[in-house]
Amino acid sequence: MDNSNKRPLLFLVMALPVVFWVAVILYYSVNLPWYDDFDPFPDFLHKWISSDALPERLKLLFQPNNEHRMVVGKLATLLYYWITGHLNFTFLHIGAALFTLGTLAVFWRAFRRSELSGWYFLPIPFLLFQLQYHLIFLWAICGWQHEPVVFFVVLSMFLLSGKRFAGALLAGVCATYAMSSGIFVWPAGVVVLVLRSQYKQLAAWIVVGIVAVGLYFYGMSAQGNESSFAFFAKYPHLSVLGFFAFLGGLFDFFPQKSIVVRSALPVFMAFVAMIWVVIWLWRQVTPWLGKTFGMFKNNPAPLQKDHAGNLSAFLVGIFSFLLVEALVIGLLRPRFGFFVMIVSNYKIYPALFLIATYLSFIVSTQNHHARKRAWQAAALISLAIWGISIYTNLPVISERRKYYTVNGYNQQFNGFGLGHVPYSESAKYVDTLMKQLVQMGVYSYPKEGQELGRQVNALTTAFPVERQVTVVHREKGIYVNDPEGRISPIRDHGEYAFIRNAERLYFFKMEPHAYTGRNFFRQYDKGFDIEIPHSSLLPGTYDLGIVNVEGSALKGGILGKVTIP
Repeated sequence: MDNSNKRPLLFLVMALPVVFWVAVILYYSVNLPWYDDFDPFPDFLHKWISSDALPERLKLLFQPNNEHRMVVGKLATLLYYWITGHLNFTFLHIGAALFTLGTLAVFWRAFRRSELSGWYFLPIPFLLFQLQYHLIFLWAICGWQHEPVVFFVVLSMFLLSGKRFAGALLAGVCATYAMSSGIFVWPAGVVVLVLRSQYKQLAAWIVVGIVAVGLYFYGMSAQGNESSFAFFAKYPHLSVLGFFAFLGGLFDFFPQKSIVVRSALPVFMAFVAMIWVVIWLWRQVTPWLGKTFGMFKNNPAPLQKDHAGNLSAFLVGIFSFLLVEALVIGLLRPRFGFFVMIVSNYKIYPALFLIATYLSFIVSTQNHHARKRAWQAAALISLAIWGISIYTNLPVISERRKYYTVNGYNQQFNGFGLGHVPYSESAKYVDTLMKQLVQMGVYSYPKEGQELGRQVNALTTAFPVERQVTVVHREKGIYVNDPEGRISPIRDHGEYAFIRNAERLYFFKMEPHAYTGRNFFRQYDKGFDIEIPHSSLLPGTYDLGIVNVEGSALKGGILGKVTIP
């Protein structure tokens, strides 16, 4: 496939998913923390500023956050603070995204070792820059866990396969201290070095790995993972199925269906891909078995140039990392529910798996016709995954941003909203923390929520009766249903319920009705509803209303009075 004269067209097409992905981040990112973000970012930075002692600051830097040490993410937070004096979550989203752009660059460098036409690289950006893992690139804690880990693992395997050992070690250490999944870079490197019979480097790799992993886990608790072994003993089939569901996660096309229906295609597609992966990995192992133990000498491996052998070693490392990751996730996570195997937070890893599977085939086959057919199939599949991810996930991304925006207002003025149960001890801790950062001038809440609050406080009209909005008072909450509401991908177009009196204003984002028709890919239907829990409101008498926001324009009104005892 010689299309060197069409190289500008190639880069233009490959740039499409990348540019769209970056645009989604820039457009939908909002400068707000969410749930698990508070520990590694606001709380860490507040304690860092409040401490002058170097030992205490180093302790904060390496302090675990749940079961992870997020040293890389904390260093990024400090870097931005040292430059600007502020904490900004949009910067954290963008900064983490740079690692995924770096991952693409490393794959391009590795691919060039194959000496194939650049057009064979085309499916990779469409697989890597789809929207299924939006809970990584638009959630700061997940972004600074998974995106640096993937980058440093890929970089480490690239350098190790290129016989740049010191750089590979450094990248491996960085992967380890991005999050816990980074520790799997060490068994991946062991596989690469063993198959290359580089035993001196192997010894050094093992020593550094033991030290890095030992220090990583020093002082950490088991986080309840011991119960995962009891769960595995009782339901071993879920771990087996979870292994395949995790690797095939990009084929999770039907998020509104039951978990059995939803996970069937990911499990099946990963199983099919694994047939080839096992065959290919066996071909990489047999030369070492022949050289080391005199086995399989009747099946000599095809001769490879140095650069082609380096590419194969690179892919062996990627596969080794992914298979260990999938095994551990399959063992530890099913006890939380099988849906976790295909949750958005993990879906950068199945992208990596499909990329490695595709590359391993096109660089190993000597049949030009088979290679071209594989490229065509991969291009079609990657484009389908990318397109379906936009159709299915863009509405979710848009609605989630609106949810963050109004809950940022609630957090600022009502002391809850960004992921913690209202009036709980954790909510009080977050409220105190965020107020202190605001008073210090380190953090500022987004203006959109404040402007919406100003407009709603000035609203005096009744809600139009022709919209047929219903209000039902239930035992534990107030149910509001608007059958005519419609979702919009525009970030400042949304529908919200509000409850207000002279002292307080609460916002609740109206949630789109779930789609139940024949279109398997569609998630939302016409209409919105919400159940407002009594427990989120202080006692008193309030106005209940709905507003439709379209940019600076606001429509809606008051539905009636409610009393919270």
